[in-house]
Amino acid sequence: MSAKIDNEFIFNDYEIALFPDAVDKQTPMIGYLPGQMPFELGEKLQELGMHIINKKADDTCHIDRNLITGASPYASNKLGRLAAETLLKVVN
Repeated sequence: MSAKIDNEFIFNDYEIALFPDAVDKQTPMIGYLPGQMPFELGEKLQELGMHIINKKADDTCHIDRNLITGASPYASNKLGRLAAETLLKVVN
């Protein structure tokens, strides 16, 4: 969270797809983390100026400039395809 240039968060004003804080609050009950999260990632990123585009842990993927993000494990295949297609556009 300390990635800054000229004292500004480098991803300020970016849009992202992110695993929702509401789901993180359910850990470790649902088993994907061994304990409680020490802070809410989505809330922290919004405080730093990012905009979260999804509300659910679904297959949402998003690209904003050079940042490619996915909302959850459900997005993994779609995210991989988006990343590969984006890289191919750059090299072609």
